[in-house]
Amino acid sequence: MCASARLRWAVAGSVVLLGSGLPLTRGEARGQELRGAIVDAASARPVVLAYVGLLAPGREFVVATLADGEGRFSIRAPEAGSYFLYVARTGYRPLLDGLFDLGEDGVLELSVGMTPAPIPVEPVVVEVEGRGVDLASVGFYERRASGQGHFITREEIERSAVGELADAMRNVVGLRVYEPGVNPLFPTGVQHSEILVRRDGEWCSPTLFVDGVAVARGGRGGSRPVRPDDYVDPSEVDGVEIYTRPAETPLEFERTGGCGAVLVWTRKR
Repeated sequence: MCASARLRWAVAGSVVLLGSGLPLTRGEARGQELRGAIVDAASARPVVLAYVGLLAPGREFVVATLADGEGRFSIRAPEAGSYFLYVARTGYRPLLDGLFDLGEDGVLELSVGMTPAPIPVEPVVVEVEGRGVDLASVGFYERRASGQGHFITREEIERSAVGELADAMRNVVGLRVYEPGVNPLFPTGVQHSEILVRRDGEWCSPTLFVDGVAVARGGRGGSRPVRPDDYVDPSEVDGVEIYTRPAETPLEFERTGGCGAVLVWTRKR
């Protein structure tokens, strides 16, 4: 079924089926390809480079893309079925809508209105126990959609059933995992495995961040070994970002140590 039309922009924080002017409800969206525009719900200006993804009913991402410089996007479901639509951009509240039934073919045109995130008027100090973040709010999905770096999700860690978080990083190009007692650079017989990144023909230690905080500062020339499992258990991890090359490492993380960065985000509790 082809659900294609010319539409107007969406109401605040919602998805609107173009041509109807009404918020989209569950089950009424059909068409395997989704096209549309993302706008600021307050100003109606395009929201550029927003992250757009389709999630399976179990909330696992199946396909994602970025909106262009005019806020337009086009995303195709891998197969017919029911999906959530997820849209996120720094400075706006993430939007999750659905489930929507997508058929074998056809085009569904949407307009998405994003609500600007509130601006705090005064600092607030809060003391809490535990830790954890929301991956969307820290830009995890936006950076993954850029195609730079290597990303590991909680689901992948659980499927691999690794004993250590470092074990989940063994297949990352440009990164090596040294087990206790077999590390030729730091043969100290430590309890947990160490990770190293190859830069300019030599192995050095990347800086490790946990929930945005540098807990182990890496570098070259005798820096202390970096062992992720000294700081977090695999069961606590929601997502991991690994950057081994200078060109792909976000600036706010590359200038710490100069040997790449590993970002570990823990589950929100």
